[in-house]
Amino acid sequence: MEVAPMNPVERVLIQDLTGLLDRLAASLPEGGFDGIRAAHPGLKAKLDDADAKLAAARESLLDDYGRWRRALEDLENLWALGAWRSVAAEEPAEQSAALAA
Repeated sequence: MEVAPMNPVERVLIQDLTGLLDRLAASLPEGGFDGIRAAHPGLKAKLDDADAKLAAARESLLDDYGRWRRALEDLENLWALGAWRSVAAEEPAEQSAALAA
């Protein structure tokens, strides 16, 4: 199975998340995540909510980046079309001048 390359936004998000996990791993006591969630049920709900918000923000950023990339591609294609039309419009004039000479 081929893995698609990550886009720049995905790389930044993974770096941010990896940094957070590294900081948490260094600061949490033995038993870590599961122990804290079990000992503090109210905190568990808040952690779950924060995780869900983070996932939604990630999805939104990736969707927005996809739209950004498509808009860049559309702009590039329009400029290429304009350049092509300019060249195509010049060619008949050049051919007419060559035939007249």
